[in-house]
Amino acid sequence: MGMSYAQSLSAFHLNGTPRPFSASFAITNKCNLKCAYCDLPNIKAPELSVGQMDILFKKLRKLGILRLGIFGGEPLVRKDIGEILQLAKRHGFFTSLNSNMLLYDRYKDVLSSVDYFFVSLDGTPEKHIANRGKQNYEIILESIRDIVQRKKKLTAICVVTDPDIVSADYLIGLAIREKIDVHFQPESYDAECAGRTAPNDLHQQETKKFWQYLLEKKREGAPITSSTAYLKYLINWHNYKESAVYDPSVRCMAGSGFISIDPSGTAYPCIFTKGKAEGINLMEHDWAEKFDKKTACTKCIVGPLLEYNLLFHKPVSSVIDALAKIN
Repeated sequence: MGMSYAQSLSAFHLNGTPRPFSASFAITNKCNLKCAYCDLPNIKAPELSVGQMDILFKKLRKLGILRLGIFGGEPLVRKDIGEILQLAKRHGFFTSLNSNMLLYDRYKDVLSSVDYFFVSLDGTPEKHIANRGKQNYEIILESIRDIVQRKKKLTAICVVTDPDIVSADYLIGLAIREKIDVHFQPESYDAECAGRTAPNDLHQQETKKFWQYLLEKKREGAPITSSTAYLKYLINWHNYKESAVYDPSVRCMAGSGFISIDPSGTAYPCIFTKGKAEGINLMEHDWAEKFDKKTACTKCIVGPLLEYNLLFHKPVSSVIDALAKIN
């Protein structure tokens, strides 16, 4: 995957033909939860069959993509999830799976081809349930333990809806006990996939102090997988009520370094731009030929997208930070 990233990085900085190395693929918008900050389950979309995915995956590999993130909705609501993951592996992708883990026990024996798991955890059980709806928190913890026992890599993803240090400390402690990492990302606002706009009582200084606190904890050795560059960027963000802005002096690598694909096979520079930019149907067109290198925004604090951008704008520090996580 390193060579694919290097080629993508070179094409980006030389303003060459877009050559993304990573794709995030929402195989369904359906979900068994109704999270307060996610509107994807309300967006109806046709879903590709496994046979159609075979065609899509061939096109993605031809484009240069090696890293494939499977998400939703909740991907485990698809009964053919095992077939999908096996197909991705046959095409040679490094595959990650984002899941709330509530259906993990049903499919755990067909998930062996997953290289990396991302699990949704928003803090204390009370905080998590308030954000994501009534559920059995212990099922998530049991799933985490089974994945770790199978010697798979796993990161818990916390959507930060407010500067809650108690929940942050809870997750850091849980990560230490369960031998996993945790990534913190701010709630995103004002996008088709987002469930709400920024609350009026979101205070700039309190939120800034929260991200400063996480950077301090990371420097102390806490298992926070969020990069140092990422946390510094969040600390210096101008207005936490704005998830993304357009600055003509800045280039975003969305579309050039990675793409986001909806359940129908339509791709966008990133999931945050869906509804703001015209999608490209990958079942009919080639991304490199159709993408005009324009993005609706150029700077953002949308968690994973920011980390990807830093891989291109600050590649040395980002790679060093990644290497520090390798045992």
